Amino acid sequence: MYPTVAEVLALPVLRQGRPHVVAGAAGLDAPVRWAHVAEVADIAPLLRGGELVLTTGVALPDDGQALARYVADLAGVGVAGVVVELVRHWSEKLPPALVEAADRHGVPLITLSRETRFVAVTEAVNGLIVDAQVDELRAAERVHETFTALTIAGAEPGDILREVARLTEHP
Repeated sequence: MYPTVAEVLALPVLRQGRPHVVAGAAGLDAPVRWAHVAEVADIAPLLRGGELVLTTGVALPDDGQALARYVADLAGVGVAGVVVELVRHWSEKLPPALVEAADRHGVPLITLSRETRFVAVTEAVNGLIVDAQVDELRAAERVHETFTALTIAGAEPGDILREVARLTEHP
């Protein structure tokens, strides 16, 4: 139901920022439960997991150990990935400690080389997620209506099995 980090990076709103995966590429199939803008280093306790963290890095430390701890804390709560805009704090590349920690913890770390409207990113990503949830609710309602009708009609097991095969598209 949730889009993956790779699917989110393919959205036009993020593509215009010229995303580049600098670490944790193996985690690009992680589901994104929410897109969250966070400009503080101690954000991890406020997250639930599955977030794609968007940051300009302005409030992140330059100290290597603190950056490694930042990534470890995010990995500990299960973030889907971190997107850093290379415009305000770091202009050309991320500190090696940040990149190494992301690789070590398997956290996708993506840079944007162009200024990106994070509000547009969160609207697009969170809209995609909500749309998927609505589709799932509609599908669940169709299943409920179908099996309620079968129950009321006193359907035989073979009829029920045929309906299951039709709904799941598996014979």
